[in-house]
Amino acid sequence: MAACSTWTYRGISSSVFKALQQTGRKQGFMIPNSASGKFMITVVGMNVGFQYSWDTHGQTLLLQCDNKPMLLGCGTIKTFADKIIAESGGKIG
Repeated sequence: MAACSTWTYRGISSSVFKALQQTGRKQGFMIPNSASGKFMITVVGMNVGFQYSWDTHGQTLLLQCDNKPMLLGCGTIKTFADKIIAESGGKIG
């Protein structure tokens, strides 16, 4: 069962996706170089897992937190994800 609901981001062109990957590397996590996959980040010593699906033609990214500690809320995780998406040039919602 998923830890959080799926979040949708728009305006995810190839250059925005590359910027997302670059931002991830700077923050210590790796987003695979494929249209769908999984990745894990570590926030204050806690592992948080994600799966994603990127529609390259529709420029839409579906992101879901599928593994998180109970103490970390979905809203906090979404705020973090929204910030990275916006900084990379994507649109929230």
